[in-house]
Amino acid sequence: MGDYGDAMMRNPNASVQARTKAQNRANVLQLKMIGLSHPTGLTASLLKLFEPRPPLEYKPPPEKRKCPPYSGMAQYVSNFAEPDDPKYAPPVQKGETPDDLDFNWLMGNITSLAERKARIHQIRLEKGAKKAAEEIEKYDPNKEPNISGDPYKTLFVARLNYETTESKVKREFETYGPIKRVRLITDKESNKPRGYAFIEYVHKRDMKAAYKQADGKKIDNRRVFVDVERGRTVPNWRPRRLGGGLGTSRVGNEEANPRPIGREQVQSGGISRSDEPRVERDR
Repeated sequence: MGDYGDAMMRNPNASVQARTKAQNRANVLQLKMIGLSHPTGLTASLLKLFEPRPPLEYKPPPEKRKCPPYSGMAQYVSNFAEPDDPKYAPPVQKGETPDDLDFNWLMGNITSLAERKARIHQIRLEKGAKKAAEEIEKYDPNKEPNISGDPYKTLFVARLNYETTESKVKREFETYGPIKRVRLITDKESNKPRGYAFIEYVHKRDMKAAYKQADGKKIDNRRVFVDVERGRTVPNWRPRRLGGGLGTSRVGNEEANPRPIGREQVQSGGISRSDEPRVERDR
């Protein structure tokens, strides 16, 4: 048995603890010495990171260039074309446009901004009516190359979400019967969807069921509007871009433009039953 009163016997790790305390005291003294050597108390390795960069190398200023003086052009006037010269081209007469009216005419004839806006609006209406008249003469849905199928089996779907795809439309309307073709209309230039589509069913009874039940259905957080294809079933029918269509949703502001949910409210707003397409019965 050893001596019980010995410190090493009571705590075997006493020597290790003593060395650790001595090392900590030495570290504290070293840090104090560093703090006395520099006001920030940073070590030499850290102080190197904050050393200033060397001064810029001196470069002499560039020499000032002397440009040639300006000279007159009177000696070249004889080379200019005169009004009688065949090379002389008179200034182009700029015509009056709705967006860029002639300034002299504007100051002399228009006294207020309201009159200017009214004149521009009238010019745009005349141009739009002229363009619509030209397109009406060319409009014939029966000769359209992109239109095919039986019109009495085709359903028109409007107010679609612009992110809705053809597969989504087909999946939603397949519940009423087998579908032969789905055509989502896109812009010819930008290839972006226009918000409406045509669905051709295999059977007429399925199209009738979708016509009665799918109106106001919610697809991609938007309630759609369904109708029959009127272009080839209603005589003298014109689409909205040619001045036709259903409803009055573009006549003014939001108060003047009602937003009907279903087909029945649209038809009650101005279309008579005589204009309804006559759907052939299944035999």
